[in-house]
Amino acid sequence: MSIELLNATSASNSAFRVVCGELVATQSTLSHSEALFGYVRSGSATLETIDHLKNIKQGDIYFISPNTKYKLTNHNNPVVDVVTLNFSNPAAVTQDYLPSSIIRALINGNCTSHAIISPESSCYSEVLDNIHQVIDSEQKKGDYYQLKVYGKMYDLFYQLFSNGYVNIIDVETKGKKYRALLRVTHYIDEHYNDGISLDEVASATGISRYYVSHLFKELMGTTFVGYVNELRLNHAAMLLLTTENPIIEIAAMSGFNNLSNFNRAFKLHFNKTPSAYRKN
Repeated sequence: MSIELLNATSASNSAFRVVCGELVATQSTLSHSEALFGYVRSGSATLETIDHLKNIKQGDIYFISPNTKYKLTNHNNPVVDVVTLNFSNPAAVTQDYLPSSIIRALINGNCTSHAIISPESSCYSEVLDNIHQVIDSEQKKGDYYQLKVYGKMYDLFYQLFSNGYVNIIDVETKGKKYRALLRVTHYIDEHYNDGISLDEVASATGISRYYVSHLFKELMGTTFVGYVNELRLNHAAMLLLTTENPIIEIAAMSGFNNLSNFNRAFKLHFNKTPSAYRKN
Protein backbone atom coordinates (compact mmCIF):
# COMPACT_ATOMS: atom_id res chain seq x y z
CA MET A 1 0.00 0.00 0.00
CA SER A 2 1.37 3.42 -0.93
CA ILE A 3 1.57 6.20 1.58
CA GLU A 4 -1.33 8.67 1.68
CA LEU A 5 -0.47 12.35 2.11
CA LEU A 6 -2.59 15.47 2.51
CA ASN A 7 -1.61 18.79 0.90
CA ALA A 8 1.27 17.05 -0.85
CA THR A 9 3.70 18.96 -3.03
CA SER A 10 4.66 17.47 -6.37
CA ALA A 11 8.19 16.23 -6.94
CA SER A 12 10.46 19.07 -8.03
CA ASN A 13 11.50 17.19 -11.17
CA SER A 14 11.97 13.62 -12.36
CA ALA A 15 15.41 13.29 -10.77
CA PHE A 16 14.82 15.28 -7.61
CA ARG A 17 12.02 13.06 -6.26
CA VAL A 18 11.25 14.81 -2.97
CA VAL A 19 7.59 15.04 -1.90
CA CYS A 20 6.31 16.73 1.26
CA GLY A 21 2.91 16.59 2.90
CA GLU A 22 0.91 15.58 5.94
CA LEU A 23 0.56 11.90 6.79
CA VAL A 24 -2.85 10.31 7.26
CA ALA A 25 -2.78 7.80 10.16
CA THR A 26 -4.34 4.49 9.20
CA GLN A 27 -4.92 1.02 10.62
CA SER A 28 -3.56 -0.52 7.41
CA THR A 29 -0.09 -1.96 7.03
CA LEU A 30 2.04 0.39 4.93
CA SER A 31 4.98 -0.32 2.68
CA HIS A 32 6.37 2.11 0.12
CA SER A 33 9.43 2.60 -2.04
CA GLU A 34 10.08 6.03 -0.55
CA ALA A 35 12.37 6.72 2.37
CA LEU A 36 10.30 8.73 4.83
CA PHE A 37 11.06 11.31 7.50
CA GLY A 38 8.10 12.09 9.77
CA TYR A 39 7.78 14.87 12.35
CA VAL A 40 4.93 14.56 14.86
CA ARG A 41 3.68 18.12 14.98
CA SER A 42 0.91 17.33 17.46
CA GLY A 43 -0.92 14.37 19.01
CA SER A 44 0.51 10.89 19.31
CA ALA A 45 0.50 7.54 17.51
CA THR A 46 1.81 4.00 17.72
CA LEU A 47 4.54 3.05 15.26
CA GLU A 48 4.60 -0.72 14.76
CA THR A 49 7.13 -2.66 12.67
CA ILE A 50 7.73 -6.38 12.43
CA ASP A 51 10.07 -6.32 15.43
CA HIS A 52 9.17 -3.20 17.37
CA LEU A 53 6.25 -1.30 18.88
CA LYS A 54 6.84 2.31 19.84
CA ASN A 55 4.59 5.14 20.96
CA ILE A 56 5.59 8.39 19.29
CA LYS A 57 4.41 11.74 20.55
CA GLN A 58 4.49 15.43 19.73
CA GLY A 59 8.02 16.51 18.86
CA ASP A 60 9.33 13.07 17.90
CA ILE A 61 10.94 12.48 14.51
CA TYR A 62 11.00 9.08 12.86
CA PHE A 63 12.60 7.55 9.77
CA ILE A 64 11.26 4.61 7.73
CA SER A 65 13.48 2.81 5.23
CA PRO A 66 12.05 1.92 1.81
CA ASN A 67 9.90 -1.23 1.60
CA THR A 68 9.60 -1.56 5.38
CA LYS A 69 6.22 -2.90 6.49
CA TYR A 70 4.78 -0.85 9.34
CA LYS A 71 1.64 0.61 10.86
CA LEU A 72 1.06 4.11 12.18
CA THR A 73 -2.01 3.87 14.37
CA ASN A 74 -3.95 6.89 15.61
CA HIS A 75 -3.42 7.31 19.33
CA ASN A 76 -4.41 10.92 19.89
CA ASN A 77 -5.20 12.63 16.56
CA PRO A 78 -1.61 12.82 15.28
CA VAL A 79 -0.58 15.48 12.79
CA VAL A 80 2.62 14.32 11.07
CA ASP A 81 4.65 16.42 8.65
CA VAL A 82 6.39 14.18 6.13
CA VAL A 83 9.32 14.42 3.73
CA THR A 84 9.76 11.48 1.35
CA LEU A 85 12.51 10.58 -1.08
CA ASN A 86 11.40 8.30 -3.92
CA PHE A 87 13.69 5.34 -4.60
CA SER A 88 11.87 3.96 -7.65
CA ASN A 89 14.67 5.31 -9.85
CA PRO A 90 17.83 4.45 -7.89
CA ALA A 91 20.17 5.76 -10.58
CA ALA A 92 18.73 9.27 -10.32
CA VAL A 93 18.81 9.26 -6.53
CA THR A 94 22.37 7.91 -6.46
CA GLN A 95 23.52 10.65 -8.79
CA ASP A 96 21.89 13.39 -6.78
CA TYR A 97 21.98 12.25 -3.18
CA LEU A 98 23.67 9.14 -1.86
CA PRO A 99 26.52 6.73 -2.66
CA SER A 100 25.41 3.57 -4.44
CA SER A 101 26.38 1.37 -1.46
CA ILE A 102 23.93 3.23 0.77
CA ILE A 103 21.22 3.15 -1.91
CA ARG A 104 21.57 -0.62 -2.30
CA ALA A 105 21.42 -1.17 1.45
CA LEU A 106 18.29 0.97 1.80
CA ILE A 107 16.44 -0.60 -1.13
CA ASN A 108 17.41 -4.20 -0.34
CA GLY A 109 16.61 -3.92 3.36
CA ASN A 110 20.22 -4.40 4.43
CA CYS A 111 20.13 -1.53 6.87
CA THR A 112 18.24 -0.41 9.92
CA SER A 113 14.54 -0.43 9.00
CA HIS A 114 13.46 2.53 11.14
CA ALA A 115 14.70 5.05 13.66
CA ILE A 116 13.16 7.43 16.17
CA ILE A 117 14.85 10.69 17.11
CA SER A 118 13.45 12.25 20.26
CA PRO A 119 13.88 15.88 21.35
CA GLU A 120 16.54 14.72 23.83
CA SER A 121 18.77 13.36 21.05
CA SER A 122 22.00 15.20 20.31
CA CYS A 123 21.28 15.72 16.60
CA TYR A 124 17.57 16.50 17.04
CA SER A 125 17.74 20.23 16.34
CA GLU A 126 19.74 19.71 13.13
CA VAL A 127 17.37 17.03 11.84
CA LEU A 128 14.25 19.06 12.66
CA ASP A 129 15.68 22.20 11.06
CA ASN A 130 16.48 20.26 7.89
CA ILE A 131 12.95 18.85 7.71
CA HIS A 132 11.37 22.27 8.24
CA GLN A 133 13.56 23.91 5.61
CA VAL A 134 12.91 21.18 3.03
CA ILE A 135 9.14 21.48 3.55
CA ASP A 136 9.23 25.28 3.46
CA SER A 137 11.36 25.34 0.31
CA GLU A 138 9.21 22.77 -1.50
CA GLN A 139 6.05 24.70 -0.65
CA LYS A 140 7.30 28.17 -1.59
CA LYS A 141 9.50 27.09 -4.52
CA GLY A 142 11.49 30.32 -4.49
CA ASP A 143 14.53 31.06 -6.64
CA TYR A 144 17.13 28.29 -6.47
CA TYR A 145 15.12 26.42 -3.84
CA GLN A 146 16.36 23.10 -5.27
CA LEU A 147 19.87 23.88 -4.04
CA LYS A 148 18.62 24.31 -0.50
CA VAL A 149 16.57 21.11 -0.61
CA TYR A 150 19.55 19.17 -2.03
CA GLY A 151 21.76 20.36 0.81
CA LYS A 152 19.22 19.67 3.53
CA MET A 153 18.45 16.17 2.23
CA TYR A 154 22.16 15.36 2.16
CA ASP A 155 22.43 16.50 5.78
CA LEU A 156 19.36 14.52 6.87
CA PHE A 157 20.96 11.27 5.71
CA TYR A 158 24.33 12.33 7.12
CA GLN A 159 22.75 12.85 10.55
CA LEU A 160 21.02 9.44 10.39
CA PHE A 161 24.16 7.48 9.51
CA SER A 162 26.81 9.49 11.37
CA ASN A 163 24.84 9.35 14.63
CA GLY A 164 24.16 5.62 14.32
CA TYR A 165 20.39 5.80 13.88
CA VAL A 166 20.69 3.87 10.62
CA ASN A 167 23.44 1.33 9.89
CA ILE A 168 24.27 -0.82 6.90
CA ILE A 169 24.15 -4.47 7.91
CA ASP A 170 25.86 -7.34 6.11
CA VAL A 171 23.21 -9.79 4.86
CA GLU A 172 24.64 -12.86 6.60
CA THR A 173 25.34 -10.98 9.81
CA LYS A 174 21.90 -9.43 9.72
CA GLY A 175 20.25 -12.86 9.46
CA LYS A 176 22.17 -14.20 12.46
CA LYS A 177 21.46 -11.11 14.53
CA TYR A 178 17.75 -11.10 13.77
CA ARG A 179 17.45 -14.79 14.61
CA ALA A 180 19.14 -14.12 17.93
CA LEU A 181 16.92 -11.10 18.54
CA LEU A 182 13.79 -13.15 17.82
CA ARG A 183 14.84 -15.71 20.45
CA VAL A 184 15.30 -12.94 22.97
CA THR A 185 12.08 -11.06 22.20
CA HIS A 186 10.05 -14.28 22.14
CA TYR A 187 11.22 -15.10 25.65
CA ILE A 188 10.56 -11.56 26.87
CA ASP A 189 7.10 -11.51 25.29
CA GLU A 190 6.25 -14.64 27.30
CA HIS A 191 7.66 -13.41 30.61
CA TYR A 192 7.62 -9.60 30.65
CA ASN A 193 4.94 -9.46 33.36
CA ASP A 194 7.30 -11.39 35.66
CA GLY A 195 10.34 -9.88 37.29
CA ILE A 196 12.71 -10.83 34.48
CA SER A 197 16.24 -9.51 34.33
CA LEU A 198 18.87 -9.21 31.63
CA ASP A 199 20.82 -12.05 33.23
CA GLU A 200 17.75 -14.30 33.22
CA VAL A 201 17.06 -13.62 29.54
CA ALA A 202 20.69 -14.24 28.66
CA SER A 203 20.68 -17.54 30.54
CA ALA A 204 17.36 -18.71 29.06
CA THR A 205 18.37 -17.95 25.47
CA GLY A 206 22.04 -18.91 25.64
CA ILE A 207 23.10 -15.43 24.53
CA SER A 208 25.48 -13.29 26.58
CA ARG A 209 23.99 -10.33 28.43
CA TYR A 210 26.37 -8.04 26.52
CA TYR A 211 25.17 -9.33 23.15
CA VAL A 212 21.51 -9.07 24.19
CA SER A 213 22.08 -5.41 25.03
CA HIS A 214 23.94 -4.91 21.75
CA LEU A 215 21.07 -6.44 19.74
CA PHE A 216 18.52 -4.09 21.25
CA LYS A 217 20.68 -1.05 20.68
CA GLU A 218 21.67 -1.88 17.09
CA LEU A 219 18.51 -3.44 15.67
CA MET A 220 15.75 -1.83 17.71
CA GLY A 221 17.18 1.49 18.81
CA THR A 222 16.33 0.91 22.45
CA THR A 223 17.62 -0.85 25.57
CA PHE A 224 16.60 -4.12 27.19
CA VAL A 225 14.97 -2.21 30.05
CA GLY A 226 13.27 0.17 27.64
CA TYR A 227 11.82 -2.68 25.60
CA VAL A 228 10.50 -4.54 28.67
CA ASN A 229 9.02 -1.40 30.20
CA GLU A 230 7.28 -0.50 26.95
CA LEU A 231 5.68 -3.95 26.75
CA ARG A 232 4.54 -3.64 30.36
CA LEU A 233 3.14 -0.15 29.90
CA ASN A 234 1.28 -1.04 26.70
CA HIS A 235 -0.19 -4.08 28.45
CA ALA A 236 -1.24 -1.90 31.37
CA ALA A 237 -2.84 0.64 29.01
CA MET A 238 -4.86 -2.15 27.38
CA LEU A 239 -6.05 -3.42 30.78
CA LEU A 240 -7.03 0.10 31.87
CA LEU A 241 -9.32 0.42 28.85
CA THR A 242 -10.75 -3.11 28.78
CA THR A 243 -11.12 -4.07 32.46
CA GLU A 244 -12.36 -2.55 35.68
CA ASN A 245 -9.50 -3.93 37.75
CA PRO A 246 -8.00 -1.54 40.29
CA ILE A 247 -4.91 0.28 39.09
CA ILE A 248 -2.72 -1.38 41.73
CA GLU A 249 -3.75 -4.80 40.38
CA ILE A 250 -3.11 -3.74 36.79
CA ALA A 251 0.36 -2.55 37.79
CA ALA A 252 1.13 -5.96 39.31
CA MET A 253 -0.38 -7.84 36.35
CA SER A 254 1.88 -5.84 34.02
CA GLY A 255 5.09 -6.61 35.90
CA PHE A 256 5.39 -3.58 38.19
CA ASN A 257 5.88 -4.39 41.86
CA ASN A 258 5.71 -0.78 42.98
CA LEU A 259 2.67 1.44 42.35
CA SER A 260 4.66 4.67 42.57
CA ASN A 261 7.13 3.47 39.97
CA PHE A 262 4.25 2.36 37.74
CA ASN A 263 2.45 5.72 38.01
CA ARG A 264 5.65 7.63 37.26
CA ALA A 265 6.62 5.44 34.29
CA PHE A 266 3.07 5.49 32.87
CA LYS A 267 2.81 9.28 33.01
CA LEU A 268 6.24 9.67 31.44
CA HIS A 269 5.31 7.28 28.62
CA PHE A 270 1.72 8.35 27.88
CA ASN A 271 1.81 11.91 29.25
CA LYS A 272 -1.18 11.00 31.45
CA THR A 273 -1.69 9.30 34.77
CA PRO A 274 -3.24 5.81 34.64
CA SER A 275 -6.52 7.12 36.06
CA ALA A 276 -6.71 9.96 33.53
CA TYR A 277 -5.89 7.55 30.71
CA ARG A 278 -8.74 5.28 31.80
CA LYS A 279 -11.23 8.15 31.95
CA ASN A 280 -10.36 9.35 28.46
